[in-house]
Order: sequence, then C-alpha cells, then structure tokens
Amino acid sequence: MNSIFKKSIELNMKIEKFLDIISNSLLLFEKEMESYLENDMATFIETHDRICALESEADELETEIKVTLYKFMLLPDTRADVLSIIKSLDNIIDDIEEFTKDFHIQKPVFPQAIHQEIMKLTKMSIQSADALISAIHSFFNEVHLVNTHINKVRFYEHEADILEDKILYSIFNEGIVDDLAEKLQLKSFINMIADVSDEAEVISEKLTIFTIKREI
Repeated sequence: MNSIFKKSIELNMKIEKFLDIISNSLLLFEKEMESYLENDMATFIETHDRICALESEADELETEIKVTLYKFMLLPDTRADVLSIIKSLDNIIDDIEEFTKDFHIQKPVFPQAIHQEIMKLTKMSIQSADALISAIHSFFNEVHLVNTHINKVRFYEHEADILEDKILYSIFNEGIVDDLAEKLQLKSFINMIADVSDEAEVISEKLTIFTIKREI
C-alpha cells in the first residue's frame, strides 16, 4: 500500500469518513427516487431529511479536513490536489440536496411509462459516482488502481447519457406528456439526475491529472 497519508492517521480517518458520507448520500438518492416514483411520500420526506443531514455533516467535515491538511500535508501542491478533490465531491452531495429540495417543492409528475427508465438512469448515474469514490480511495492508498476505476466512471457516464437521451425523446415525441411547460419541467429533472454522472466524470478527469503528478 502506498498511502498519501503516511504521517497522519487522523487525516486518513477524516477522508475515509467523508467518502462514506458521499457514498451514503448516493444510496439515499436512489432510495428517494424509488419512493417518489412509488408515491411513498413519507419515505421520500424522511430520506430527504437524511440527505440534508448528511450534507451538513459533509460541510463540517470538509472544514476539518482543510485544517488537518495544513497540519500534516507538507507539500503544498499535493495539499491543493487533495483539497480540490474534497471540494468537488462536496459539490456532488450539494447537488443531490438541491435536487431533492426541488422535487419536494415542485413535485413533478412523471408518466408511468418512463418510471422504469428513470430508475435505470438514476442507478447508472449513481454507479458512475460510486466508481469515482473507488478511484479516489485508490488515489489515496493504491494509486496504481486509479485508472481502472476511472474507466468505469466513463463507462457508466456514457450509459447514463444514452438513457437520458432516450427518456427525453419519449417525453417530447411519444405523446406521454401534452403540455410544453410540463415537458420542460420534466426535462430539467431528468437532466439533474444525469448531472450526477456528469459531475463524476469531470472530477475523474481532474483525478487523472493528479494521479499522473503522483506517479512522476
């Protein structure tokens, strides 16, 4: 194992906890989508509250990680890379929280005909983000495995793009939604689901650069 945190068990534990929070938020995101499409609003609201709590915990932990990094990370360039990764991951959970708030406020009505495809898109987007988390674990501990996980990020992101286009085509062209304003509203929510995988791919591209720097 070639850990980037040889000098700080404390820092390593904080990073691992932060990654677990992001992973848990993704699991809750899937649960929330399932409950919403099944019209189980009690579970939806409960899950929404749990996501908000995780987002607050992630913000607090991000601050703690920054402080600990300045205490134990001696190389400024490496410190900047780690901070960039943490901040980017925090953006994912921020986006999930905002997305769930929009669901709670607007309550979009998805035609039954696309429920199954929406859940497929949700799961594919989450798989992309999960692969990113695995890549980040490797970056911190076993850098030679990073590219294997990044390839999965790209694969799932591409699959999510295909599903996103398929769902949007159905909404606009197959007569399942009549009102243009409603079509545009549903498009916005479908885009937000796919944005999780898009963000994962953007972060993975940065991680690729950081990995090359580590290996030089």
